Amino acid sequence: MSDKKRTTGAKSKPKKTTRKSSKSKTSSPSFKQRLSLFKTKLLSTLWSLFWKGGLAVCCAVALYVIYLDSKVSKQFEGNKWQLPVQVYARAMTFHPDQYLSEQEVIWELERLNYSRVNRIKRTGQYLVQGRTITVYRRAFEFYEGEEQASEFTLNFAGKKLASIVNNGGRRIPTARLEPVQIARIGNETNQDREFVPLDKFPNVLKQALLVVEDRNFYEHHGVSLWSIMRALYSNIRAGRTVQGGSTLTQQLAKNFYLTRERSLIRKVNEAFIALILDYRYSKDEILEAYLNEVYLGQAYNQGVHGMGLASEFYFAKPVDELEFDQVALLVAMVKGPSFYNPRRYPERTMERRDLVLRLMAENGIITTTEYRSALKRQIEIQPLKESMLQSYPGYLELVNRELKNLVPNEDVVHAGVRIFTYFELQKQSAMEEAITSGLPYLERRFNTSGLEVAMLSVNTQRSGVSALVAGRQMRFSGFNRVLDTKRSVGSLVKPAIYLTALQQDYNLGTLVDDSPLQVTNAAGKTWAPENFDHKFRGQVPLYRAFSESLNIPAVNLGLDVGVHEVANTITELGVEGDIPTYPSMLLGAVELSSFDVAQMYTTMAANGRYSELTSISAITDATGRMLYKHRPEQTQRFDPASVYMTKYGLKRVTKSGTGKRLNKHFPAIQLAGKTGTSNDLRDSWFAGFDHNTVTVTWIGRDDNKPAKLTGGRGALELYIRYLKPLNPQAIADDRPEGIRWAFVNKQTGKQAAPHCGPTIQLPLRAELFDPKPKCN
Repeated sequence: MSDKKRTTGAKSKPKKTTRKSSKSKTSSPSFKQRLSLFKTKLLSTLWSLFWKGGLAVCCAVALYVIYLDSKVSKQFEGNKWQLPVQVYARAMTFHPDQYLSEQEVIWELERLNYSRVNRIKRTGQYLVQGRTITVYRRAFEFYEGEEQASEFTLNFAGKKLASIVNNGGRRIPTARLEPVQIARIGNETNQDREFVPLDKFPNVLKQALLVVEDRNFYEHHGVSLWSIMRALYSNIRAGRTVQGGSTLTQQLAKNFYLTRERSLIRKVNEAFIALILDYRYSKDEILEAYLNEVYLGQAYNQGVHGMGLASEFYFAKPVDELEFDQVALLVAMVKGPSFYNPRRYPERTMERRDLVLRLMAENGIITTTEYRSALKRQIEIQPLKESMLQSYPGYLELVNRELKNLVPNEDVVHAGVRIFTYFELQKQSAMEEAITSGLPYLERRFNTSGLEVAMLSVNTQRSGVSALVAGRQMRFSGFNRVLDTKRSVGSLVKPAIYLTALQQDYNLGTLVDDSPLQVTNAAGKTWAPENFDHKFRGQVPLYRAFSESLNIPAVNLGLDVGVHEVANTITELGVEGDIPTYPSMLLGAVELSSFDVAQMYTTMAANGRYSELTSISAITDATGRMLYKHRPEQTQRFDPASVYMTKYGLKRVTKSGTGKRLNKHFPAIQLAGKTGTSNDLRDSWFAGFDHNTVTVTWIGRDDNKPAKLTGGRGALELYIRYLKPLNPQAIADDRPEGIRWAFVNKQTGKQAAPHCGPTIQLPLRAELFDPKPKCN
């Protein structure tokens, strides 16, 4: 038993010792230990957060840079800008024996801002010596392709251009000037620019810009830390911002991709974009973009961007013709086009310009002599003109309507298409002057008021609209009376009657009845037309009824040949839409626009060949690629002999008929035309043409009240005023093979011997010609 206790005691003692040992090992750590453990865990956590956050930031920055890179590349490599639609007039073309005067050429050169000099040194200049004009034409990208600058001399004799000689003394068959730009149609960005390739900018301009704005442009990588530090030091010393640290690349990044907001985020974005631009693109590509992007002023609601457009805007000349002082002025304005606005602040602008000139001289861009000469020149800025969109709104409306049909893709249009038109600036100016002086004169003389007008001219050979005025307020781009006003045309419809008859068995000597007439329609209503003078002449020859615009003979003739046939002739002449076929239509009870009338008379003036009227001759995209070329498709719709006789009647109108006032003003020039007057003198019309131009004039009131003017008093007056400054050319007598001239007795209407009674020489169809007529 004692042995058992000892055994138990021996066993229990070590257990007690074991419990004490276990208790000592699991006791709480000291404070220092706990603090150390906490620091270790905190540092571990912070480090984990730091490297994970840093990695996340790096990833975010990388993704953002990738996003920026994609954005920058997409815009820079695509269409960088929405370029304006540029609209050009017809280019003046020269060829020997052309009916042209020196004054017309000089007028066109002045519109193109050519300088008249005593000695030609460069493009954009001309020299007049006696009856010769030497021109150094600028290079220009026509729709057929680019033509380099060229010098040629025009020699005149009489009223014609005798010859053209190049600068080598050899005769050449043709030459031309570049066209006048008549409009720049902007877009929703309200930015306007003239894109110029880098190699077209003069070196002096590029060098001056770099010296003033970014000397190390070709050395840095888009951002210059040295420039930033230098600018910061200068600004701290001055206590204000006197110098910027942005490179040209940063300025381009800001202008091209960012807003003008002043913030740290914008500056960071600017730096990132600049680095991307510099990495992806060459220095020349960046410089080209900058020269075309830089903001240099405001033209009303349009921002002027790029050196190319600024050169035209301030000096009215291409950028490659700038003088040294003009180059310096544009470079000076880069710092602040509003602060250094030469029109508003000429003194401070000149001070800045002179500083740029000094820097140019100090850096060897110009010589000391050139510096001193440029320094003496005063700032001469072109006056701020009205927006080109408001210059010729009526004509541009026609262009815009055609453009939508020819190039319906707006993205292509906004990429900077160039439209070449048939617009002739001299004709437009003459037309506007005729209306400006003529309408007040008519209102005073005939005691009327509220007159409105629609007038247009067409080049007969190309069927191209060369001038257009859509209303008395010529700069108002509202309702277009040429295109959209349809009014009764009165006697302008009569040539269609005579043309229809002359295609049948009638000739110019045929006697037509001028006696009282009554026409009863199917409803039993009677119509009794009268002549304008309320007189009747019995039997009159057709040519006389035509020239004197007698109503009764025209109605009788129209009824004889068929009203439907006359309506069909009007349609064949080019008028679209339904033509009424009731008898009163024969006296002009049909409503047409001035444009419709011009189409009719252009077909007659073109000897019966129809071609649809247009204003656009060609369209190219920004790269010069041809998008559209007008190729007149002339269709012979009428027998040339019938048209020839009809044109003879129209010529007699201006010699002895209702338009004879025209002959008094131009006695030596054969012209043709027709007067037209609607009921109650509501509409006054005249349609006339010379050798190559058809012109239609309408005068009336918008409220359709009487204008108190006949065609011979009103519309003809404007046509005369329009022609006077234009040196019109007589109509060529191109007699077709089917026509012979013969003497016709006025009383019998038959061919007769020359001295057999009262005779007149008239054109007859060859098959009716009698070589040995008897005296009946």
